[in-house]
Amino acid sequence: MDWKRWLVGTWDWKRPFKSLLFIYLSLLLVACSFSNKFIFHPPPPQYSEDSSDLVLLDPGESQVACFFLPPDRGERVLLWSHGNAEDIGALKPLFVKLHAHGFGVLAYDYPGFGLSAGSPGERSCFRAMDRAYRFLTESENTDPKRIILVGQSVGSGPACWLAEREEVGGVVLIAPFLSAFRTVTRIPIFPGDKFKNVKRIGKIEEPLLVIHGSDDEAVPFAQGRRLFELHGGPKQFLEIPGAGHNDIWHLGMREMIHAIDEFSQ
Repeated sequence: MDWKRWLVGTWDWKRPFKSLLFIYLSLLLVACSFSNKFIFHPPPPQYSEDSSDLVLLDPGESQVACFFLPPDRGERVLLWSHGNAEDIGALKPLFVKLHAHGFGVLAYDYPGFGLSAGSPGERSCFRAMDRAYRFLTESENTDPKRIILVGQSVGSGPACWLAEREEVGGVVLIAPFLSAFRTVTRIPIFPGDKFKNVKRIGKIEEPLLVIHGSDDEAVPFAQGRRLFELHGGPKQFLEIPGAGHNDIWHLGMREMIHAIDEFSQ
């Protein structure tokens, strides 16, 4: 048997194009079938039901777990969408620090993270974000203009989604991407992309603050800068020199809190 011919086939000018098409379709199948597993990495829960400041919205199959540190009267509230490999328990010390600085904080977990029920995905994250917003505006009677959306990394997706639809006081994006797939491909080559911030940012009229580390190895600095450029309203950009994707708060906490404070006045 001619093994080479059986494995490689007969050479012709079409073969490179057939090979590229096969590779593209294979990658497309993986992207469409397993994208949520690539995007979301829920850690073991970093908190329990007896944690202080914990609020469980819609207990049961639609449960959304939140930490709520109420604001003083008339103060701003940060509605927080976290990154893809952390939950609100891991971020509790940061929320306490922000609360001590004068902010109210409502941070929610995506489905499948912490004590939030369900499985993580684009639509389920949007539903959780919407539920958290309704809690603030309806249950807590918070003026939407006092709500500042904060979305870090994958959290920029729910933040942009809500800002396009609802009234808020401003939007803070930390290490945001153009879209989920484009953190890897850089250019749009696959259908079915998730969290397409690049399509939404131009429709957001509220003030925008973008914060990005100059040495971000996961989400290119240029993507945060591009979102900033595409926004047509009032905007500010803060670069954290030398910061990567996971150490941006460690290296830039003082500057970041000051920028958010000034931005949300």
